[in-house]
Amino acid sequence: SIESTMFGRRTLLFYAWLLLLCPAFALEATWTPNEADSVNKGGDGGPLPVSLAQRKQLLELESAIVQSQDPQATLSHVAQQNGMSPQDLAGMLNRNRKELEETGQLEQMQAEVNAAIMQGQGAGGGRSMNATLPRRILGLVSSIIVAIIKSAAVQISKRPKQSTFLACIVFATLFVSYNAPRNGVAVFPPFSGGHTTIVQPPNDYLENYFVRKWTNGNGWDNSLPASSKVAEKKKGSKSKKQPLIGVGMTTSLEIDTTNAVEDVTVESTRNDEDGYSMVTSAYLLISTSDGDDEDNMEQEYMEESVKSIFLERKFSEFIPVSSQSLKFRSFLVAAEGSDDDVVEGALMVMKMLGDFGRYGVEPLCFSYELEEEEGEPMTHCVAYHTLKGGHFDGEIKFSLEETEDGIVVSVTLAIPKGGRAPPERLAKSMVSSLAESIVESSRIRTKQTLSRRSQSQLYRARASGSASAKRHLRYEQEKKQEEMAKDRKRKWKRNNPDAGRYRPTGHRPPSGSGPVHGF
Repeated sequence: SIESTMFGRRTLLFYAWLLLLCPAFALEATWTPNEADSVNKGGDGGPLPVSLAQRKQLLELESAIVQSQDPQATLSHVAQQNGMSPQDLAGMLNRNRKELEETGQLEQMQAEVNAAIMQGQGAGGGRSMNATLPRRILGLVSSIIVAIIKSAAVQISKRPKQSTFLACIVFATLFVSYNAPRNGVAVFPPFSGGHTTIVQPPNDYLENYFVRKWTNGNGWDNSLPASSKVAEKKKGSKSKKQPLIGVGMTTSLEIDTTNAVEDVTVESTRNDEDGYSMVTSAYLLISTSDGDDEDNMEQEYMEESVKSIFLERKFSEFIPVSSQSLKFRSFLVAAEGSDDDVVEGALMVMKMLGDFGRYGVEPLCFSYELEEEEGEPMTHCVAYHTLKGGHFDGEIKFSLEETEDGIVVSVTLAIPKGGRAPPERLAKSMVSSLAESIVESSRIRTKQTLSRRSQSQLYRARASGSASAKRHLRYEQEKKQEEMAKDRKRKWKRNNPDAGRYRPTGHRPPSGSGPVHGF
């Protein structure tokens, strides 16, 4: 091995000596690309590398571009990084695949490339999968949307009429599902005769609509016909003339309730001589019997309940199930620039009042409120007139009156001549439902008050009994303690010879002064 090493060194020195003896020269080689190979001129992009490793790299590049999310953008980026056009790079990759296929090496090399890609994904799969999970989800959603759009396009091209009908149904369903919990699917003029909702509107929407109607304009617009005087009343009437037909027109409208009974009575008149096109009223009696103190207490509670309902405007708490769905709500709105701080209004929502047989929203404004004077029988009256945007024009009055038989509750709807009137059947249902609701609310409140009163009396009785038992127990304990004290004193006197003349004073003498006894 030493001889071979020496021989190698001598050979290298010999070649170095020959290079020093030979004159120095340079070999230059230049390469000019063939213009005919350009893809733009119909060529195939020039010759490819002969090395199989380089061809495998081209195949890996092609697989990476195809498996990317945006193959076209990836192809352009790779071509730009290598100073090529996307067409040249695409031609090179396609020619590489074609030649490998012709030589029969494509399948083996493609399998090796796929195995290498899978191995690479397995090695870094944890982080790469987590990193691309949102993109994959987005891609899945977008692919589903694209598939639906393509399918819809195919169906529309095949069945245009059925597809249009189905699209309208889908749009209507989405529209109703979005607006139903917000505004009840509201329909306004000119598409309806008044404010109409397809389903029952929520309370928040009604309040916001009412307040917005005030703040957006200069208050509320009265929907009653122009005020006008009517003919004089007949002889025997308390007042000589009727007031103007307009706001407050029901102040002198008298309803005969002498035949009121505990069941609701509904009356309706049309085209009377007092200037009304329709007057519909419903009244019923809350009977109160004079008897013992308990009955008088129940009557007093009933009067307080009815009075509180009118003060709180709770006119639709207990609408009968058999009648149409009805809701009455009162609101207070700040009135800037007015003599009053607030203005009272109300909204009444009733099924079948609106167009298409759906819910109609009737805006109302406070007209007047009357109460009895001191010393007179209990009476209370509240009235509201209609505003623009509703379904009828008139005034609705809620009243109660104390009679000998009990309390008469009545609700009256007056429509002046020239105003829009609801159907008579609907008007009767409206006033009867409100009257029955007021009576039912007053009865329930009275029962609640009596129940609370009885519970309070029972509690007071139990508390009083418990206190009395405690007092007796304390008395018995004190009595036993006194007897025990007397017994101890008697035993002490019997066993102590000085018991008769020794009495402790309870005062401690100063130290050093000796015993001090009090006799």
